[in-house]
Amino acid sequence: MQLYISAPSAFASTTVQRSISSIERIDEWMNSNRLKMNADKTQLLWLGTRQQLNKLTVTELQLLSARVSFSTTVSDLGVLIDSQLSMSNYVASRCWACFFKLRQLRQVRSSMTKEATKTLVHRFVSSRRIDYCNSLLYGVNDGLLKKLQIVHNAAVRVVTGVRKFDHISTVLHELH
Repeated sequence: MQLYISAPSAFASTTVQRSISSIERIDEWMNSNRLKMNADKTQLLWLGTRQQLNKLTVTELQLLSARVSFSTTVSDLGVLIDSQLSMSNYVASRCWACFFKLRQLRQVRSSMTKEATKTLVHRFVSSRRIDYCNSLLYGVNDGLLKKLQIVHNAAVRVVTGVRKFDHISTVLHELH
């Protein structure tokens, strides 16, 4: 379940009270339908610019039976969302996961065919790591896109066997 409430930073305390009230009503409804809300797994996030976030004084809430602190990042369907929606934490986690898988594949590359390597790189790196929720990256800064391009280039190097400092552009054109 996700709850979104929009309000200016000047009304943070009022917004907090509205949130608590909404969550208590949801909890009552869940209890009446034999469901249980797990307040310990609740994540809270303020969204806004750095200037707006600096004005906020509320750092935690008492929700049902748990005291919940506001986070700088939360996970939603495997996507790390930060308070300024910069997507930098998400890109960093994707890059780390991709390079981890690529290191593993590089170690066994010599015992596989090129087609098998291509399939595994697509399965474990491209489709699950780089391409997952990539539409959320629309409009992010070029530095983050460059990090993902580096991962993509490394994946191509694993598939083709091109060395680290060899030019990659022609190889990319061949694969497409």
